[in-house]
Amino acid sequence: MRFPATESGVEIRLLKKLFTPDEAEIALVLKCGYPGILDMSETIETIFDRVKHLGFSKEEVGQHLDKMAKNGAIAGVTKDGKKIYTNALLIIGIYEFQVDKLTEEFQKDLDQYKAEAFWPANRDIGVGQLRTIPVGIEIKHENPIIKYDDIKIQFEKSEGPFAKMNCVCRQSKDLKNEPCQATDRREVCMAMGEMGQMYVEQGYGREITKEEALQYLKKNEEDGLIFQLSNSQEMVFVCSCCTCCCEGLASLKQIPNPADYASSNYQAVVNEELCSGCGNCVERCQMDAITLESEFAVVEQKRCIGCGNCLIGCPEDAITLVVKENPRIPPLTTSDLFSKIAEARRKAETKSEVK
Repeated sequence: MRFPATESGVEIRLLKKLFTPDEAEIALVLKCGYPGILDMSETIETIFDRVKHLGFSKEEVGQHLDKMAKNGAIAGVTKDGKKIYTNALLIIGIYEFQVDKLTEEFQKDLDQYKAEAFWPANRDIGVGQLRTIPVGIEIKHENPIIKYDDIKIQFEKSEGPFAKMNCVCRQSKDLKNEPCQATDRREVCMAMGEMGQMYVEQGYGREITKEEALQYLKKNEEDGLIFQLSNSQEMVFVCSCCTCCCEGLASLKQIPNPADYASSNYQAVVNEELCSGCGNCVERCQMDAITLESEFAVVEQKRCIGCGNCLIGCPEDAITLVVKENPRIPPLTTSDLFSKIAEARRKAETKSEVK
């Protein structure tokens, strides 16, 4: 994901809020990725070898790295008894690491930067960082859900640790006096594995059990939130989103055909013979994809992103999720996802140069 320069220099203002000059010098030698991608994370020893010319002692380098990780400027976590570090993307990464320490000034500069440079540089890649998967912790789906899209199977596979944290997107809206319309809860997002461990170590979130995580997800379903995971087959985090706070979903909602752009493999189908026309699904659909016509619910498929929230609370079990034709197979790992994004970006740049 690009971090381009701007004429206004707003990106420098953001960086100054995150790094001191000494920290920036050290960060320049780090690789970039997520915790859990071991080939993108390095130990203090490896990093120190590359910054000796700066005159810092090994202890000082470690102190700088720890401070940057605590501030959410880079990612840092303990692996096999050793601390490892990596630079993080701006989004998803540094911004999310600002949870519980977000300021109006930082958010204002970030909003300006996103509009001025970040989104224009990254919106046409065609490979999303997130994918939508169906809710349904306790729903027995009539049609089988692909394993990597099944939230229950994902949790069964994960060994943890699990972390629960506040939603930084909703915190940003609170700063603007635009509170979430979907839920009054803020502690709704989760991370697991090394990402979860990092959130606990750095104080971004708190550790919970797998059972507690599933209970919180069930509550998120009841509130009608939309599950979004990293766009790979491994579960690194689970965001519980809404169209009033999540910028990506809000943008999707504004276009007439969100289904064509959402990374989702499902669409909702209503059984007219079973539907009682209660309207519960209409209220729960955040994409305005469902209307009542002739006393039963009708799904406008070009608007349906297959989140499954319409199934929750349907008194007649009249709605099912079906797999779309030619479902998208997400990359196997997050590292593979990054490679796929990088390749898509290179192709887009080559196409632009040819034009």
